[in-house]
Amino acid sequence: MSFANPLGLLALLSLPVIVAIHLYHRRFPPLPIAGAHLWGAETQVRSPGRRRERLPITTSLLLELLAALLISLALSQPRLGDWDRVNHLVVVLDDSASMNSAGPDGQTMREAAIGELSARVGRLGRRSRITLILTGRRPVMLAGPAAEWDDARTALAGWKPSAVQHNFDNAWDLAAQLADESGRLLFLTDRLPGEDVPLPRRMEVVSVGANCDNVAISAARWTFDSTANVGRVFLRVANLGRQAVDCTISGLTPERTVFQKSLSIEGGAETPLQTEVPGGLGRLTLVLTADGDGLSLDNSVTLIEPKVRTLTVALALPAQSTAAGVLQRALAGIADIQTGSAESAHLVFGPAAAQPPSSPEAWWFGIGPLDSADEAMQAASHLIGPYLLEKQNPLLEGITLDGVIWGGVQPVGVPATPIISAGRSLLLSRLNATNGNTFLLNIDLDRSNLTDSPDWPILIQNLAELRRDSLPGLRRFNYRLDEEIRFRLYEGLPAAGDEEATGPLSLVHGERTRPLARTSLVELPPLDQTGVYEIRDGERTLGEFAVNFFDAEESDLKQLAPGIRSPLEPTVAAGFVIDDAYTWILVLAIAMILLALLLDWRVLQKGG
Repeated sequence: MSFANPLGLLALLSLPVIVAIHLYHRRFPPLPIAGAHLWGAETQVRSPGRRRERLPITTSLLLELLAALLISLALSQPRLGDWDRVNHLVVVLDDSASMNSAGPDGQTMREAAIGELSARVGRLGRRSRITLILTGRRPVMLAGPAAEWDDARTALAGWKPSAVQHNFDNAWDLAAQLADESGRLLFLTDRLPGEDVPLPRRMEVVSVGANCDNVAISAARWTFDSTANVGRVFLRVANLGRQAVDCTISGLTPERTVFQKSLSIEGGAETPLQTEVPGGLGRLTLVLTADGDGLSLDNSVTLIEPKVRTLTVALALPAQSTAAGVLQRALAGIADIQTGSAESAHLVFGPAAAQPPSSPEAWWFGIGPLDSADEAMQAASHLIGPYLLEKQNPLLEGITLDGVIWGGVQPVGVPATPIISAGRSLLLSRLNATNGNTFLLNIDLDRSNLTDSPDWPILIQNLAELRRDSLPGLRRFNYRLDEEIRFRLYEGLPAAGDEEATGPLSLVHGERTRPLARTSLVELPPLDQTGVYEIRDGERTLGEFAVNFFDAEESDLKQLAPGIRSPLEPTVAAGFVIDDAYTWILVLAIAMILLALLLDWRVLQKGG
């Protein structure tokens, strides 16, 4: 026997105190008399003091000793061996989508993992406590810590593995902390980690995987031509098995089947597919059907029809200038662009010598010589490279400037951040003195071949798309799992008294609603569940987008295999003591104490 609170045994000192009280307590036996008037004060005999008498063994004494003993034991919390100690099993569950694949026998890896866990709990005893942790970019505790098996089994019923490939380290570290020295560690997965992967030394790994074939939609995209009011769907179908398969791709809306195509794909091959769809569908579900398919999660994709985001551009350049002509040709190749006045345009192209606007919402791109005087034009430099490009700037995506002659370069006399430079010469820069997005192209297009190179239309398109992305509303409408999502709620700051700027902003997915911080640029953390999401401002829907599963490595089920890896260190788990059992004992002890005190009171009442 052991005691959780040994200091509680000091209460046993009350036993000799009770005995002493009964030993030295003076007692007068009852004496019947005819009347009290015969007794006078002079006849009373007083004892000079109390004396020790023989200890009387009475019911009152026994009850008081029993109550004191029970109180002492309750305070010391006795432990009888390991009867109140239970096993603690900390289980890390692989939440990858491949755990939902079905083996040759039709059983999914998820079901096999739950069966393995049930068998282990049966061997440990049903009084064991279970902690369940799901792997992922952020580990999630599915049950626990130290939950009962019935509660853990209920949580497992709602477990639906669907994550893309991820690292398990965070979940392993959390499990090791929860297990400490009192629990066992178990990792249930569908493929054993490599020998070079560092595992917690006390963790046992059990793989329940089974090799199987799979056919998956590995990519899907939907574009829309606003001029022709026609959309185009691009997708790729991958056969991740070893044998050739025949499959069918269907494009569905709630009302009808938009298209249906049959494909034959060799083992290990991938087939692209594109088809036109009419405008106005709003939403399209792509469904892949194939025999012997191991994973259903990658067989269905929901796409949201892209919304037209028209960009208004103003050409504040002389109509007969070279810059105006080459800009019009470059802009003509970009979809959903219209021209307008400089006051209402989203993007303004103007002469470099002009004064750029200072509004925070302004986008201005200055082109041409900074000084048109003859002396300045004659002193201008002509550069043929090498050019230093700020490759992280989205304006320069796809730009190389191979063979470009940069003519008419003049000194830039205002503070600017270089984007393209040659030595100390700023060729393309962002002006720092303005509040808006203002750029300066330091060039004389009449003395340069930049507009004849493939870099010119790429530069103008990058600028237009960068400006389009900054417009309020969703930039894109279809995403992958674990992909960051950003959109601009409004430009600049909300106007004072704007009711739309004070309503609750939320993200809605099915029955779940998540509040969002109301800022100009809203950034959503990577989402881990597929489906259609809505952005709501109060009761008003601002837009919707779809999140789909695309992960070729997770869809490849050929590497799944069963196996067991023993822990690197022997598992000596002492378990831990549960307080539930002691709580009931404590309640019983208190009840017995109260009963003893009540009986003692009744005995003294009768004696009185």
